[in-house]
Amino acid sequence: MKSTKLCAFSLSLLFSAAMATAADTAGNFFDENGAYYGPDCEKDGSQFNGAYYTGNYESPFKTYLGKTDAEIKEKMDAMWEHYFKGDNNSKVFFDKGNEGYIKDINNNDIRSEGMSYGMMIAVQTGHKEEFDKLWNWAKAHMWHKGGDWDGYFAWQRREDGTGDDNCAPDGEMYFMMSLLFAANRWDDDQYRKDALYIMDKMWNNPSHKLFNQGNYIIVFQPLGNGNDFSDPSYDLPAYLELFSRWAEKDTDKWKKAVTAARDHLYKSSNSSSGLFADYSSFNGQPQSYSYNSNSTKYMYDAMRCAMNFGMDYYLFGADSTREIEMANRIINFFEKDGYQHARFNWDGSNPQEQYTQGEAGANAVAAIALRSTADSEEKIKKNLQNAWDTKFMTGQYRYYDGLVHYLAMLHLSGNFKIWKPKPTVEEKSVEASEYCGVKIEKDTTFYAFESCKLYKVSAKPETIAIGSKIKLNNAVRVWSTNSAIVIENAVVGTKFAVTDLNGRVLKSAKTSSAMQEVRINSRGNFLVIVGDKTYKVVK
Repeated sequence: MKSTKLCAFSLSLLFSAAMATAADTAGNFFDENGAYYGPDCEKDGSQFNGAYYTGNYESPFKTYLGKTDAEIKEKMDAMWEHYFKGDNNSKVFFDKGNEGYIKDINNNDIRSEGMSYGMMIAVQTGHKEEFDKLWNWAKAHMWHKGGDWDGYFAWQRREDGTGDDNCAPDGEMYFMMSLLFAANRWDDDQYRKDALYIMDKMWNNPSHKLFNQGNYIIVFQPLGNGNDFSDPSYDLPAYLELFSRWAEKDTDKWKKAVTAARDHLYKSSNSSSGLFADYSSFNGQPQSYSYNSNSTKYMYDAMRCAMNFGMDYYLFGADSTREIEMANRIINFFEKDGYQHARFNWDGSNPQEQYTQGEAGANAVAAIALRSTADSEEKIKKNLQNAWDTKFMTGQYRYYDGLVHYLAMLHLSGNFKIWKPKPTVEEKSVEASEYCGVKIEKDTTFYAFESCKLYKVSAKPETIAIGSKIKLNNAVRVWSTNSAIVIENAVVGTKFAVTDLNGRVLKSAKTSSAMQEVRINSRGNFLVIVGDKTYKVVK
């Protein structure tokens, strides 16, 4: 863990194209409506390297594949149009006026999984109208308020609102997280109240507990023998981290669930292949189940595990050593397979079916964890390119793989952010030529994150007082060319500054050679301060 000092960009130029580069390098702390996703610290002032702490969500598509902001935006806009606004062979979102739902086309039903995925996609892409339509439908037809399943969601419904009242825990996890993000992004406390109601019932519903009360691992289903094992793709440690910070009660239990989820994911990763089984015992071994003959294999649920630990790595980084190990195993396995197959036994034997769109996305998120390991760049690029090149799905089976790929693309494009409660902002004034990476050439205002505090900084350019008597140094020569001012014979590393006649600093740095060129485009009279000597130059 380490402490950091981070700054952002000029408030007056917050949304201008000219400041896009500064935002990428210094950290973009707010969206266009003032919602915050910037840096943070632990209570003791410490930090890990994840985006929760740094506020840096730069897309690996940019850093590894060289994609531009415009290309990434075009891709993500096209995904939204395809899956939410497309024709009946592409869309999975169906608008029903004040309500709307995500439909599993193959099974001709509506699932808590898909509804909560849709809400997460909507809040991360800033589509409040569609978010509200989905939440209205879920509240009216899925959410149990009162009764035996109080606080939980029916996992399956038909379009008329009837169906199976029991729950599927991945839905609860995504509903809670998307509602908290919506509360913070859109400053709507009702979303937060709804999320807190659900969070309370996950521990305190007298009939059903989402987590095992002894080991704090999420259960396969809080009903009957479904309480006795888990599905590792339900382990979402990054979400649990945020629940532990934002819950109003049971915070000690949420914290224990964070550790339990990370441990369970690690134990469930095969030590050779890196694959996960669809269902696992609490000790991580594949779990057989009577109604699912494939429960011990790497199948449909299990592919999400790579995305789960990959997002935990880049969002928090608190379990980075084990997550790098898991990423190495599973990416190396698919490298050997040539990214050809989709289904395997837990140990990687018996390959079946063709590599899917969902796997391409999930594995690319896992590959992010390899960015600090040697000789991994080509593997990272390959997985990112696979995710980028994946065609949007159409037809009967587009619902599940299409949405898993969409969620992965949010992570990979830099569009998945931790939307946080409004921060406390203090004010300070500075006079400098540069402050925390921000060049100050005129009076400006920007945000800075220092010593775990967020500041609104009012900055003025640094000025240097010039005395009436100019000292000369015969060892140093200063002259001008058409494009630059040249400093000759100064010791390498000598501080210098170029100012106008009023002392306003135009350039400042240290000499890097005995013949230092300082590029100045304007013409006129300048003062050049080299060490403690000042020279007047006409250009």
